[in-house]
Amino acid sequence: MPEVKLISPVTRRAIDKKRVAAYCRVSSNSADQQNSYANQIKVYTSLIQKRKEWELVEIFADEGLSGMKAENRTEFQRMIQMCELHQIDLIVTKSVSRFARNAKESLAYVRKLKLLGIGVQFEKEGIFTLALGDEMLLNTFSAIAQEESKAISQNQRLSIVKRMEDGEYVDSSAPYGFRLINKELSVYEPEAEIVRTIFRLYLNGFSTSELARELNARNIPTKTGKGVWRSAKVAYILGNEKYIGDSRYQKTYRDTTVPFKQFTNRGQEDQFYAQGTHAPLIDKETFEKVQFLLKKRQDAFSKSTTQNIYPLTSRIQCSECGSFFRRRIVSGNVKWGCCQHISDKNACRSNYYSEERIYDGFIAMVNKLRFGEDILGQVISRLESATIMYKKNNLAAREMSQNIAELNAKLLMLEQLRAKGYLAPEVHQAQSREISNQLASLKKERQTELDTQIIRMLEDVRHLKATLDELEDPLESFDEKLFMEIIKEITISRADEMEMTIIGGLKFTELI
Repeated sequence: MPEVKLISPVTRRAIDKKRVAAYCRVSSNSADQQNSYANQIKVYTSLIQKRKEWELVEIFADEGLSGMKAENRTEFQRMIQMCELHQIDLIVTKSVSRFARNAKESLAYVRKLKLLGIGVQFEKEGIFTLALGDEMLLNTFSAIAQEESKAISQNQRLSIVKRMEDGEYVDSSAPYGFRLINKELSVYEPEAEIVRTIFRLYLNGFSTSELARELNARNIPTKTGKGVWRSAKVAYILGNEKYIGDSRYQKTYRDTTVPFKQFTNRGQEDQFYAQGTHAPLIDKETFEKVQFLLKKRQDAFSKSTTQNIYPLTSRIQCSECGSFFRRRIVSGNVKWGCCQHISDKNACRSNYYSEERIYDGFIAMVNKLRFGEDILGQVISRLESATIMYKKNNLAAREMSQNIAELNAKLLMLEQLRAKGYLAPEVHQAQSREISNQLASLKKERQTELDTQIIRMLEDVRHLKATLDELEDPLESFDEKLFMEIIKEITISRADEMEMTIIGGLKFTELI
């Protein structure tokens, strides 16, 4: 009988761990919600560490944000981007309502992640999105979460409208020149003097554009301290009734369907005008003179600036001299030519081009991108590889992520000390707030560090591909909406070459 000897392997293959991320969201910045946030971090850290086959990637948390619009939640979007880069295998979250309160968005993101092979585990409802049959349950719970939001929104709206009718409603933010103190508008003199100057100079002949330039030249900060003064901002101040102590409520309104978009109220909803709601900043006589002048100038301006705008207006530049092309009717045909050439043929030697030829060049490019070789797919693949390499080699971002993890651990420790009674509530609250501020600052820095031109280009090209993928058949006629959405600029040379720059910064050339 042959002798058999067992040869044991030197090393055994390590178990491939599933990369798990947790997502949580709190909808206000109150102390109670901060405690909830810290508690969720504690729970998810413990949950993931207990599973040997799981490896914690990161805990993503959006604070003080509504769950209605995913695009407004920066941490949620960063998590989805990491999923697209195949850096996450599973997402764990408390409930459907924490993930999203918009049923349509919730299902769209779940299906997107499902196509990437990434599941979402909802702890409260016991749903795992990669399991068969669970999508119907998710649909039901998402709809319930959405209806809860609609009910809450409707109740809040009725309460607000009642306070408007009684003249007791106070906006959550004060206009420039005021501050909100004990739920009342109070004049803030450092800014109030600027407002009085704006009204005085406007009556002395300054335009809103000139006033904006003057304020910027004097280095006068806006209310937020960010950005610059613009004509529209100055015009809004000049027309705001708050400066005479009155309040016109419901200048904007929200629709009753998710995701509750905000619109300017042009008669769709009731408005309420309350007099003497707070101390005035401008006398009524000055205010009425300014309103009369605003109306007079607006009427004069609208009459003098009426012009026809076409899809190609201010889109085509001459490669010879850099001037924009202008629309002309030549022998009954619509043509576009360089402004310099139109004014003086010797100033620029470019040619006229029929509008139809230009449109045909655009149609040819779209059809090649959509129905020809998968150019955009190749571009996306290369950009994804470049993005992964950039993030792997970005030591600054990695260090920030490590610091964020350490701060989260400190938050968890503070919560444990508070729960055991070793830390006074006021001390816990102060230290938690300080750490939360550091976290917010670090996350912002990390996002800035990672928000490179490559990543922005990748997002734009993905959007472009998704837009073109909606075309089921080749274009046969000009699509104005598609043109306006994807074309950034066009140049035409004397050699009849039309170079189109599209979103993502990609350039394509067609002979016309």
